[in-house]
Amino acid sequence: MKNIVYLISTLLLCTSLCAFAAHHTDAQTDDWLYTVNKNDSFELIYKKYLSKRSDILALSKHNRHKLTKKLQPGQVISIPVEMLKKIPTTAQVTLVYGNVMVTTALSDDKRKASKGDLLAQGDALQTGKNSLAKLLFADGSNIDIQPNSNLSIYASFKYVGKETYVTHLKLEKGRTEIVANPEHNAGNTLQVETPAAIAAVRGTEFRVSADGDIALQETLGGQVAFSAAGQAVLLTKGYGSLAEKGKAPLPPILLPDAPDVSTLPKLMDSVPVEFNLLPQQDRLVLVSQLALDADFTQILNEQTVQTDRLLFANLADGQYYLRLRAQDRHGLQSKDAIHAFSVKVRPPETKLVEPKLELIEPLDGTVIPLAPTELNWTPIPNVNDYVIQVARDINFTDIIYERHSSFSRWTIMHSFGAGQYYWRVSALPQGKPPMFSNVRRFSR
Repeated sequence: MKNIVYLISTLLLCTSLCAFAAHHTDAQTDDWLYTVNKNDSFELIYKKYLSKRSDILALSKHNRHKLTKKLQPGQVISIPVEMLKKIPTTAQVTLVYGNVMVTTALSDDKRKASKGDLLAQGDALQTGKNSLAKLLFADGSNIDIQPNSNLSIYASFKYVGKETYVTHLKLEKGRTEIVANPEHNAGNTLQVETPAAIAAVRGTEFRVSADGDIALQETLGGQVAFSAAGQAVLLTKGYGSLAEKGKAPLPPILLPDAPDVSTLPKLMDSVPVEFNLLPQQDRLVLVSQLALDADFTQILNEQTVQTDRLLFANLADGQYYLRLRAQDRHGLQSKDAIHAFSVKVRPPETKLVEPKLELIEPLDGTVIPLAPTELNWTPIPNVNDYVIQVARDINFTDIIYERHSSFSRWTIMHSFGAGQYYWRVSALPQGKPPMFSNVRRFSR
């Protein structure tokens, strides 16, 4: 009995997927039904709507209507979409935050992106760390380009007469969040292509990410056809999939639950700010973004941790917004959990407490295959000189790297080769003995 139920469920899923895929194929497979007006002819239809004169004969054959036979008012002509003229459309940059670069197809020059820029077919955007951009397309589709991403516009145009829009994006790396065709106008299509897979929709909300030969897709609303290696899966709301280059996508995977933020405090009276999340069975890592605004356009910090603890240093008094996602073993992420909180540090007590220098990231025992290596530690008030040391032994008798920094962070560009290394930081306050941090290790 169970086998029969499973077989029926599988057939229903296949039927839905086939129907969805047929509906979401490239718009060029569709026909536009044109109603003939008085005095219309194949020649006039060509001049108004077709891209090539040679299409006149093809259109005649397609409709089984001889060129010598006059068209009649009210007659319906079926015009394959690939014959229609294409009007290029642009995308407007509606938000730029941080380090965002644009490369134009005409000049191949790279420059800083600005709000209001118009991007055309062949143009590309690149976002840096803690940086993002938003694009608005002609059909109302909104694309959020997350930090450390490369996105290019492969095609963006409107079909003459049919008045439908086609948007084809290429995500080389990084992550995007998309609200496609929000008005749900029939015929509009949008697809995001990665090196490993393609996500195609007519109107929905979804995410796509690319990391080397891996592509991930998460559906937040509607349905998405996710295809790779000649095979496709239908992903409905709350499901995602992973595709490896040259391999079929995994069957639909239920996205993890959003982290529970109901117990997190809303007022923090001391720094660094620390949050402890409730454990979650389907969560492998916790992904967070900290911003100054509820729309998360001013990102201050991003973290991906394998613990239930989040730590934020250097937060001044004010209002903050924390966005959290649970990420499963496949790399698929949950819906957002938003926590708004404010920081108001209590006045210092009469008894002064000596600040303590602590290492924040990377965590102890972290494996960092390749340079660069980003270090972060708690800042010490009135200190603008820190010494970073890396040694081959925990006692630091064999120091192989030492640098000074004015800030509580540092990026090591050296590789050091394979092996295990130890690092620490010392603060050099004026007129006081050096303060040493704890010791952590990392390996390559």
